[in-house]
Amino acid sequence: MRLSRPILYTAAAALALAGGALAQNAISAKAGMVNVADGDVFLLDAKGGEPRRVEPKITEFIEIKEGQTLKTGEGRAEVLLVPGSFLRMAEETSFRLVSNKLSDARLEMLTGGGLLEVSETMEDSKVTIVTRDATVSVAKAGLYRIDSDPARVRVYMGEALVSYGNGQSAVLKGGKELVAGSNGWVTARFDPKETDALYRWAKRRSGYIAMANVSAARQATPNSNGLRSGFWQWNPYFGFATFIPFGGTMRSPFGYYYYSPYTVMDVYFPPNYGYGGGGGYGGNNGSSGFASSMPQRSAGSSGSYSPSAGISSASMSAGSSVGAGSTGSRSSGGGSVSGGSTGGGAVSGGAVSGGSAPAGGGGGRRN
Repeated sequence: MRLSRPILYTAAAALALAGGALAQNAISAKAGMVNVADGDVFLLDAKGGEPRRVEPKITEFIEIKEGQTLKTGEGRAEVLLVPGSFLRMAEETSFRLVSNKLSDARLEMLTGGGLLEVSETMEDSKVTIVTRDATVSVAKAGLYRIDSDPARVRVYMGEALVSYGNGQSAVLKGGKELVAGSNGWVTARFDPKETDALYRWAKRRSGYIAMANVSAARQATPNSNGLRSGFWQWNPYFGFATFIPFGGTMRSPFGYYYYSPYTVMDVYFPPNYGYGGGGGYGGNNGSSGFASSMPQRSAGSSGSYSPSAGISSASMSAGSSVGAGSTGSRSSGGGSVSGGSTGGGAVSGGAVSGGSAPAGGGGGRRN
């Protein structure tokens, strides 16, 4: 488990961010930072009082404390849990943070629903979500949907162990769901290709995170604290934090690549595959995730090298492309990426809003 150093927000730090400093770990050693708040998002204190409107700023990170509740109205939010795990909240959704420990991040879904993207799991850290009388423990990297009313647990890909009712349990894999009804919980199958607005927004967000990863990974210090785990890294050009694996190249459930400081240079200076040499980087560090080798060109092939093009998975595909590009703009909603990232390239293909990143990258309520 990697414990990122907390940031001291001073005037000097703000000037450094304004000057384009990238090499900063944005997260303390706790789960529950609000990475994007698009629209009406509020933080409710455990002891009551007036709700606080959540508006992340470049000089201020909003961390949910244990016992506090994060609630969306006409808005959406992206919350960072353990490194490599994102919870994306639909409109009219709320959850209470029970534990903010990276070793055991735990929350209770109160209203609405959320989509959990897990690109990496570690033996010494876990994510647990409670909805009604069901406790969902994520066993593998994947994509999970948890709703509260009606209570439901869906696994698009991956594997989850669900304990419910009076000591009952079920192992859910891709295409399986557990639904609460009048006669208790019932397991069933569903079509993972049937998606909704939250799923499509989460997919776009995953693309933006991958874009921000490229320039951030290039600036990151490999193994800066000696621990073998991925970590969150703040990218001021985008206005949000991205995920950086400890080593190798990880692939998100949506098909995007997250590069480590060791492999990101292949984006800028791809190996020469024309003479039969070279090869991809694979795996990570013994963790469970979507570790993947870099796509390779065969000898004598033509065309441009695109490390993230045409990635497909069991129930969904993404035609993303991450390469060298130009500086995009961002908004307070989480980053409007109009032309790509700094050194990060643009996301193209069907995965992100038909090939272009919409204005207001944090949300842009598009179906």
